[in-house]
Amino acid sequence: MRSFPSTDITRKSGQILDQADRGPVSITRYNRPRYVVMSVEYYERLTHLNPRTVHTLDNVDPDMQQEMLDAIDKELSRE
Repeated sequence: MRSFPSTDITRKSGQILDQADRGPVSITRYNRPRYVVMSVEYYERLTHLNPRTVHTLDNVDPDMQQEMLDAIDKELSRE
């Protein structure tokens, strides 16, 4: 997730919103994550998921599938 300090909100609002179109963006205060900015579409996908449903690569839409694969790759690259 891309991160911006809260002081960038006024100076880089266009860049923050462009990033939010691609995925959630973290806004930090005092170097700690404080807020998340995301598109309405992303938010609606999150809020419409049933928390009791198990999601696998086989049962999600292609966009979410790619996000899952990206998250896996990111975690593996940390090791």
